[in-house]
Amino acid sequence: MAPRKPCPKGYCRQCWNHAYDSAIHRRLKGGDCLPCLDHMDRGCPPDQIQK
Repeated sequence: MAPRKPCPKGYCRQCWNHAYDSAIHRRLKGGDCLPCLDHMDRGCPPDQIQK
């Protein structure tokens, strides 16, 4: 599914998609999202930043 809003320059594509596509977290049923936790702990990888 395409993100509802396009990712602006300088933002992490994965974080943006996870923030604006509720279907991604809905299927976790209240559980932790491991990709989100990884980005919160270690930061966003440079290859995920929208140019």
